[in-house]
Amino acid sequence: MKDTELNDYIKEVGDSVFKHLKELDIPPYPKYYQDSFIEILKAKRDKKIDSLMKKNSYLIESIINIKDHKVVDSCYSIAKESIKEFSKTNEHIKKSSIDLNKITKDLEDFDYTKLIKSFDEFHKNLIYTLKEADKTIIRLQEEILLLEKESNIDPLTKLYNKRALFRDLERILEFGKDKKLDLSIIMFDLDDFKKINDNYGHVAGDKTLIYIAKVLQNNLRSEVKSYRFGGDEFVVVLNRIELDEAQKIAKRVLKIISESKLRYKNSTIHITMSGGATEHIQNDTVESIIERADEALYKAKEEGKNKVVTK
Repeated sequence: MKDTELNDYIKEVGDSVFKHLKELDIPPYPKYYQDSFIEILKAKRDKKIDSLMKKNSYLIESIINIKDHKVVDSCYSIAKESIKEFSKTNEHIKKSSIDLNKITKDLEDFDYTKLIKSFDEFHKNLIYTLKEADKTIIRLQEEILLLEKESNIDPLTKLYNKRALFRDLERILEFGKDKKLDLSIIMFDLDDFKKINDNYGHVAGDKTLIYIAKVLQNNLRSEVKSYRFGGDEFVVVLNRIELDEAQKIAKRVLKIISESKLRYKNSTIHITMSGGATEHIQNDTVESIIERADEALYKAKEEGKNKVVTK
């Protein structure tokens, strides 16, 4: 495959992304486009283009394999610090405004009409500039907050994403360092999700994921956070909830899912999920607690699916 063929291929993927977002009624904002582009590119990849993509890794693989969120966090920090320093400068200018009364007093014997007029005009322009600077600061701060929020939200399901999960768990575990916390997590995974994509198409698969997200949002307490861990996996963090109660919650969610009938076009999609639940133990890390939940989930799959296993 030549470079022109690769370009055509990437354009084809781009067209698929726009079509995909339109079908899901999701605006093609840059972040949503990039996330969908990566997913579709991974799904469409085949042996025919792997060698060429490897040669052009700086164009493609660097996008697909981005895992280090510290770069993103650094960008936010720099932007925040810049706005902070800009605000300080603005305040300094305000405090250093010219005192026209003092000038006029010192120049009582001087014909200062023209001078006063010039300074008055300068002062008006300065006040206007400061007001505009204040507006700019407020706008930039709002954009930073929006960017932070979007970077932590999964564009398809509107749940928090894996990045947000690791951040939140790190904060909780750091607070409870060297203690045993009343903290449980549940990892859910759709049963036979590949069959849904194969039988009904990827749009149906995406709508299924959106439905699962709504079930979690509508059937858990408002303070409980749900996350899309990746693919068809979801994680629920239950702070101040012990393992027995977490298992009951997981079973209730699975019951709602298994009894639902998801309509897509002229078909009814029957779905079930499996769950793995675990609780915090002293000196847990983010990786260790997630790994236990994943092991419990794997066991639930082995034991027949559509059930919850604790560990």
